[in-house]
Amino acid sequence: MKNFLALIFGWYAQDIVQIMMTQTFLAPEIYLMMLIWCVTREKQPSVPWRWFAAALCGGLLMDLRWIGVPGLYGALYTAAVLAAHWAWFQIPAANRRTLPYVVITTLLCAVMTLSRLLFWDTGVLAGRIGLVIGVQWIANAAVLIFLALVRSRLHDEKSF
Repeated sequence: MKNFLALIFGWYAQDIVQIMMTQTFLAPEIYLMMLIWCVTREKQPSVPWRWFAAALCGGLLMDLRWIGVPGLYGALYTAAVLAAHWAWFQIPAANRRTLPYVVITTLLCAVMTLSRLLFWDTGVLAGRIGLVIGVQWIANAAVLIFLALVRSRLHDEKSF
């Protein structure tokens, strides 16, 4: 239940940040980071259906909220959950700590950023794509550092 509340909080936080950025910059991938957090907390390599459903629903809500292609973010978030789950269980159980979480999250956030840029208004990006990506990645880094510190404090001493 706590994980679903964290996902709801992550979705709303990303939405509020995107509203504050008024389509000038991309919001950090808070919802994706929370999805990956939940997936990497799994102890068994069984199929994470509940996280697939959360990714699909959150992505659909994101599409409908921001007038995107319905189902695009749902598919991207679901694919990210699948990739994170697969990558997490390729790591030996004794090594499933904060550093692999950070690496997996960083790679998937990079893919999501590229996909978001493909479908973003080109007039907004004209001549300043580096600035748009830079601002988002500074925000992504701040959120990811916070999550990594919380994760290392709460979970690294426990065996997964």
